[in-house]
Amino acid sequence: MILDNLIAQGKAKPMIVVMPLGYGTMDFVRPGQNTWADTELRDRNFKKFTEALLSEVIPKVESGYRVKQDRNARAIAGLSMGGSESLLAGLNNLDKFSWVGAFSSGGIPEDFPADFPSLDSEAKGAKANQQLHLVWIACGTDDHLITLNRSLRTWLKSRGVQHTAIETPGGHGWMLWRRNLADFASLLFR
Repeated sequence: MILDNLIAQGKAKPMIVVMPLGYGTMDFVRPGQNTWADTELRDRNFKKFTEALLSEVIPKVESGYRVKQDRNARAIAGLSMGGSESLLAGLNNLDKFSWVGAFSSGGIPEDFPADFPSLDSEAKGAKANQQLHLVWIACGTDDHLITLNRSLRTWLKSRGVQHTAIETPGGHGWMLWRRNLADFASLLFR
C-alpha cells in the first residue's frame, strides 16, 4: 500500500517489488538454536541468501517480467536481518545494484573490511561512489542495533563511501521501517 500510494501520488516511480524469503538456509530458523551466536551459520545464511538472490531470484524476475536488466534500474532494501542482507548483497555486487537501502540492520559482525572487501580502501570507496546512486542506512535511536549501524556508517565514511544516514526516534519496529520505506522509495530511479 505504501508503494501504491507513492506511485499514485507521483512521489515514486513505478517499480516491480520482489520480496523473497530472507533466509539463505533454513537451518538459521531451527527452533531453540541461538543462531546469531553461531558465526559460521550466520555467515552461511548471508552468503546463501546472496547466492540465491543472484542466481535464482533475479534471473526468474528477468525472465518473467519486462524489466530493465541494468544495475541502474535495480535496488535492494531490507529491514533488520534483511537490511544486513541488502548491504552485503548490494555493496558487494556493485555490478548488480546501484541503490541500497538498509533499515535497522542487524547481524553483521563488526569486521567490516572482511564483510565488504569491495570497499576496503578509500580508492575502492571512491570507485563505489561512481557506481552507487544511493546508500541509505537508517535506524531508530532507541533500537538495540543503533551502535552497530553507527559503527558501519563511520567505517563507510572512513572509506569515503557516500551514504545517507537516518536516525529517528523509535525502536526496532514497523512504524520506523514504514516511514523509511516511503522516504527511500521516493528517491529510487530518479
